[in-house]
Amino acid sequence: MTTLPVSEAKARLNELARLAHAQHERFTLTRNGRAEAVLLSVDDLEGLELTLEILADQECLTAITDSLAEIESGQTGVTVEQLRPDLQHHQALGS
Repeated sequence: MTTLPVSEAKARLNELARLAHAQHERFTLTRNGRAEAVLLSVDDLEGLELTLEILADQECLTAITDSLAEIESGQTGVTVEQLRPDLQHHQALGS
């Protein structure tokens, strides 16, 4: 994350916004040497907000933890044969 003064960010706002959007760069904006704000893309913000929602949902965290444990133990929970009808259904909908 790049750090720069608010005054410099103001002068370069179009460039910084483009970099945040296109390259997912993040910028810490400072005033008098102290961090005051962050500039990041909307996609990055939405991703962070979704992550916070997931982390705040104990049921979701438990499901993720259980799934990771199954994967690590070699249990995928579902075989390709079990997924095949769903995949075929989704392919048919996309046609």
